Amino acid sequence: KAEAEAKAEAETKANAENEAKAEAEAKAKAEAEVEAKAKAEAEAKAEAEAKAKAEAEAKAEAETKANAENEAKAEAEAKAKAEAEVEAKAKAEAEAKAE
Repeated sequence: KAEAEAKAEAETKANAENEAKAEAEAKAKAEAEVEAKAKAEAEAKAEAEAKAKAEAEAKAEAETKANAENEAKAEAEAKAKAEAEVEAKAKAEAEAKAE
């Protein structure tokens, strides 16, 4: 009888140890999942930030290009205006000379 009780106690102890081991493994697995989720979220955030930065840079480049084009257009208009003034002056002088 004592041997049977000792055997039963040993089995109960072994079961309790197995349950504790299973619980520890489940806890470790849950913690690993939480870490993996946090890592994935951090990576997604980093990707979103990189995308936003790239978009901001592309926008800045487009604005710089547009400004350069506007400046070139303004310069061309100013040059054309100056040439027209030179022509008008030359015409006026020619007319005055003809008179």
